[in-house]
Amino acid sequence: MRIDILTILPQLLESPLNDSIMKRAQEKGCVEIHIHNIRDYSTHRQKSVDDYQYGGGAGMVMTIQPIADCIEKLTSERTYDELIYMTPDGDLLDQSTCNTLSLSQNILILCGHYKGVDQRIRDLFITKEISIGSYVLSGGELGAAVLVDAVVRLLPGVLNDETSALTDSFQDGLLAPPVYTRPEEYKGHVVPEVLLSGHPIKIEEWRYEESFRRTKERRPDLLD
Repeated sequence: MRIDILTILPQLLESPLNDSIMKRAQEKGCVEIHIHNIRDYSTHRQKSVDDYQYGGGAGMVMTIQPIADCIEKLTSERTYDELIYMTPDGDLLDQSTCNTLSLSQNILILCGHYKGVDQRIRDLFITKEISIGSYVLSGGELGAAVLVDAVVRLLPGVLNDETSALTDSFQDGLLAPPVYTRPEEYKGHVVPEVLLSGHPIKIEEWRYEESFRRTKERRPDLLD
């Protein structure tokens, strides 16, 4: 998979995308992540990428030219499965979306800033708009990092135990069950006896029951 990210603040993406699992995924060749500075495509003498909005109002708007030029250059070199814009008014990111995107070959992600991008960018180029929650961030970079992490960890070969991602919360529509490790007892709190039984069927039954109970308590909307 190849992921291209368009941003005016590439430094915000350096750490989350070049450490831990994301770093290993790139070193293994499971994914290529390319970060493009939108300012590099600005024809403005001061490399400006924003301007006042028509109709007045507070906040600047990202201009068409540098974003369009960057997108057109990249799309001339390869075909993208999705051109994604990170925005608070996009579709709420969920596990199903991540699963689908993990099957893609090429993804382009545009990070907004200020009051967002000129609407014509969204109309002309964007194929999918994604939000990571019902709140507003200073820019789309952190949202893009969340999206990339959630998608890349699903790629074959990224996790040491590939079944791990399949047992995460939301993969089967339920939250994950509680997990335990050593020691067996800590300050009077003990590991459930069934997990020490060595009986795979009983353990799986317990995990499903705990998943269902936890989902019903914390996210009943998932059971609708």
